Amino acid sequence: MKRENSLAANLVATRGNRCSATILGWLENNIYPNHPEITKAEQKQIRQTVLDNVNMFKDLSMDIVKSEVDVLNDEWVIKIDEIHQAIKYG
Repeated sequence: MKRENSLAANLVATRGNRCSATILGWLENNIYPNHPEITKAEQKQIRQTVLDNVNMFKDLSMDIVKSEVDVLNDEWVIKIDEIHQAIKYG
């Protein structure tokens, strides 16, 4: 893997972890306390769904970044940025 790809892979991993933590933290601080009807089992299912989906996206991003291709597909880069913006700004 090229040095640039390694730096990008670390960035994807870090941002993916922060994304999961931000979403889960927000749910725990803003949703669950105000909605006692959400059971612990449902909270666990929501947590697993968030983690599974963020990790799938992170894995896809890592595969793209780690590829030995010198040029990344501009369309993929644009889509990844759109997803990041949607997650960041809801």
